[in-house]
Amino acid sequence: MSRPSRVPRLARFALAAGGYAFTVAAMYAFVTAGFWTYPGGDAYVWDRVGDQLRAGISPYYSLPGFGAFYYAPPWAIAFALVSWLPVQVVSVAILVAEVLSLRYVVGSWYRVGYVAWLPLVPLELIGSQWNLVMAAAIAAAMRGEPRPAVLMAFAKLSPVLAIDPRHWRRVVPVAVALVAVTLVWPGLWLDWSRQLADAYGSNIAPGAQLMVPFLPRLAVALGLLAIRRPWSRGLAAIVALPTIYWVSFLLLLALIPPPRSGDPNPAVSADEPTVITNPPLRKVTRE
Repeated sequence: MSRPSRVPRLARFALAAGGYAFTVAAMYAFVTAGFWTYPGGDAYVWDRVGDQLRAGISPYYSLPGFGAFYYAPPWAIAFALVSWLPVQVVSVAILVAEVLSLRYVVGSWYRVGYVAWLPLVPLELIGSQWNLVMAAAIAAAMRGEPRPAVLMAFAKLSPVLAIDPRHWRRVVPVAVALVAVTLVWPGLWLDWSRQLADAYGSNIAPGAQLMVPFLPRLAVALGLLAIRRPWSRGLAAIVALPTIYWVSFLLLLALIPPPRSGDPNPAVSADEPTVITNPPLRKVTRE
């Protein structure tokens, strides 16, 4: 390999490795400086919700303000299935899901390293939140797979806007299955609906967030849907979030097209080395 071709590859590797190192160091700094705790605050919300449901208590309206639970009942049931585990285990599982989701969104581990330079990434990973998972669901809907967005719509509602209406046949079975698992607790839907009606579009939790009213954002989202393009549906899903925090800007990563989308092997990106082989030579004979 010639030196000119090797240097850019080494530079890309160094940039990606530096991003990983930066994120790990920032997460450690957040914890040691007391800026954030690990597991993150949201991990304790999911743990509390699961424990309450297993105890026969509705998780809605049980804790106003910060720490309140606004996800639909299927998520409460999912948290009940794992809340018996140590909260640290659940938090690590969420972190792994977030990292894998980021890998899906950007398309390569090199690109994960590039994106890891964003200060919002360590803040997201340490908080046991679901923004990168939601970004992956929106990206999947934009790329023609709507089912993950259905699951995330039961958490934040707006991811459903990223789904192409022509894919409704794959949407309905998932939605029906998620509702079916909650039929044992039908009262949860009433509690959730009441709480959501009170809080949707308002500043439902304190902290770093953009104080942009919901109705203007909804109008913008509807305008984006009228464009009827994958990117506009994805952006509409982001704009119409109930509440926008600073880490919500990570959802914009879903709009990044996958690398080499026309490549028959999408698992290989331009940032990762590929092996190119020449076709075998055929022996030509004269008659």
